[in-house]
Amino acid sequence: MNKTTVGFVISALLVGIAAQSRPLDFERRTPVVQVAEKLSQSVITIKTDVRKQILVDPFQGFGLGRNWGMGSFIQEKNYSSAGSGVIVNHDGIVITNAHVVQDANRLTGTTTDGEEYDLTMIGVDNDFDLAVLQIEPKPNQNRHFPDIDWGTSSDLMMGETVVLMGSALTFQNSVSVGVVSAVERMIEVPNRPEPYFGMIQTDAAINRGNSGGPLVNIRGELIGIATLIATEGGGSDGIGFAIPVERVKQVYEEFVEGMVSLEERLGLRMVNPYTVERIHPSQAERLGLKAGGSISGLLAIKLEPHGLAVEAGLQESDLLIQVDGKDVSNRSEFWRALEEHEIGTPLIATVLRVDPNTGQVDRINIPIPTKGMPGAGVIEQIDSWFGMNVAGITNEIADKLDVPIDEGVVVVSVDGGSAAGVKGLSPGTLIQGIEGYKIQTIGDFRRLRHMLQDRGTVKFQIRQGNRVGEVSLSRDWGSSQGNGRL
Repeated sequence: MNKTTVGFVISALLVGIAAQSRPLDFERRTPVVQVAEKLSQSVITIKTDVRKQILVDPFQGFGLGRNWGMGSFIQEKNYSSAGSGVIVNHDGIVITNAHVVQDANRLTGTTTDGEEYDLTMIGVDNDFDLAVLQIEPKPNQNRHFPDIDWGTSSDLMMGETVVLMGSALTFQNSVSVGVVSAVERMIEVPNRPEPYFGMIQTDAAINRGNSGGPLVNIRGELIGIATLIATEGGGSDGIGFAIPVERVKQVYEEFVEGMVSLEERLGLRMVNPYTVERIHPSQAERLGLKAGGSISGLLAIKLEPHGLAVEAGLQESDLLIQVDGKDVSNRSEFWRALEEHEIGTPLIATVLRVDPNTGQVDRINIPIPTKGMPGAGVIEQIDSWFGMNVAGITNEIADKLDVPIDEGVVVVSVDGGSAAGVKGLSPGTLIQGIEGYKIQTIGDFRRLRHMLQDRGTVKFQIRQGNRVGEVSLSRDWGSSQGNGRL
């Protein structure tokens, strides 16, 4: 061995010894590793069990026609699917996608340490494709989970490093790393009435099972919830999308902290952005618009009868073009304007309104009072109204009543002599609607109770066993209308 070779070997050994003497985190514990360590305790794998009844033709596929007149029969089909979620506070509140948990008859979640828990659905918001779940504590267990750090999507930078965790292809706690590819994406999805707005695009790998998983920045702050991918082959092609954290926090605050968002209180329902083309110069000058150009806004097609908007004078077919002087040509801009509004001061809605008799278009500024907006208050598991105490449908209740867990809320007890008791409501009764609004979860019940709290009489759509009907309950139950029993 020549001197040169010996020198090289000795140098290599010295480098190896030096590397071994360094602390493990000197080079290898990168910010990504630290984020993964921090986040791992907050990621949960969600298993959804679904039972569906299907019509089966026993001779289909044998070329025998319609089974020789024997008729079809009902068969129960059971299947499971898996997704991801993120535990956001120490009480075990979980955020995931609505499509992960839809139609579930049973929901369970497995934490990083292998513990499996029953999950109860607290609320579901199909507009945002978000669901809020509650981890059911085990008997004699007093476990506290880590609180998530809430981030923001408003200052995201193109190329910024992001980390995604979830149960990719059922592999629990898989980590993928990428960058922010784009923000404020509008994504249209087949069979979905409205597109997604304000989405975060990332090239961090999102696969089946990642839905509902957390997307975080390099500080470990939650900035979004993974929800869908654009793909040609069914797998990850590096084009994935996450719901921005502002939408996530809004849904969380509504269902968990009892805060009704300004958007919810406004009671506006809108279609896709609407644009008026080729504005006549005379009209443009009168309306303060650009002559010959166009104006975009949000067309109101339905106003909730108890919302702040209709009470202030907004009408169906109004074209909302500004909020507090800020243009709102899409729902993302609308949400941002609402987030920036100072509660307690009037919200100024600028609309274009067409007179149906003359066809004249007017520009109107409508001040909408926002005083009296409810503050935060921790919501209990059981809620009462008209003497009935209701709760969300747990796995146990779903099994007993043979219903999905988003089938409504269940009456767990009734106060003697109350309006609910006199009208025949009893433990096991399902509340599936209030004043025609569909009730899926305890969160829906709470929001409608808040919306209708000043009403003396309220109509409930209920189910008892296989019978469905409607009952009116009144503060003064002696004067309530209807027979009250099924």
